[in-house]
Amino acid sequence: MASVVETRTSLKISLSLTEELFGLKRSFSVSWSQVLGIAQVPDLWVHLRGMRAPGTGFPGVIMLGTTRYEGHKDFNAVYGHRPGLVINLTEHPFSRVLLTRDEQFPLPQPLANS
Repeated sequence: MASVVETRTSLKISLSLTEELFGLKRSFSVSWSQVLGIAQVPDLWVHLRGMRAPGTGFPGVIMLGTTRYEGHKDFNAVYGHRPGLVINLTEHPFSRVLLTRDEQFPLPQPLANS
């Protein structure tokens, strides 16, 4: 399952080898300056939008890869009707990143300068 690693300057979206293969996308980073907001939602599936291209998807089961919607692209690593994160972005190739996350945890925040 995809994970989010926080650094002082960015969020790293780390994908498993299977997710990279079926999502046709490698792990990537997003600068904190590109993050508009992060929300935890109880059913990530209902936040999917657009057409899958490229990637792997089975309705209600899995959506891995890119979806395109009205001139925007989202990256998805979504597994069924489970909870997860919606990361809204600006000035990035993706408008949003959706990641299934079963456990509750503090939302990622920029790390304070030491």
